[in-house]
Amino acid sequence: MGEREKDFRGSRHKGKGKAKESIVLCDCGLPAKKAQSWTDENPFRRFYGCERYKTPLDCRFFQWIDEGSPYGWQKRALLEARNNIRQKEETIMELKKNIAKFQSDWAENAEFEEDIINGFLKL
Repeated sequence: MGEREKDFRGSRHKGKGKAKESIVLCDCGLPAKKAQSWTDENPFRRFYGCERYKTPLDCRFFQWIDEGSPYGWQKRALLEARNNIRQKEETIMELKKNIAKFQSDWAENAEFEEDIINGFLKL
């Protein structure tokens, strides 16, 4: 076990073959956070990073979990999957914007219709 790893015993393990797990500590002394790379160079490759990433207290700790980076057809497949996910996320965001606009337009029309009805009722 490396300097940054602590034995993690006494916890409940789900799954077969997990006799013990280790906790990786960042340079802050905190348990490092597991994350996944979305870059072209290392698509879907898992790594440990500082829990305080993107804060002023970030110690900039970084360590790969996976032994090697993907290559060949696996890398191409991962990049294609990542790009499909990004495209679908963009489509979902656009749809959510459209829904919000339609709801706003509908609310304005409902108020306008109510004003017209109230105007007729006063006659």
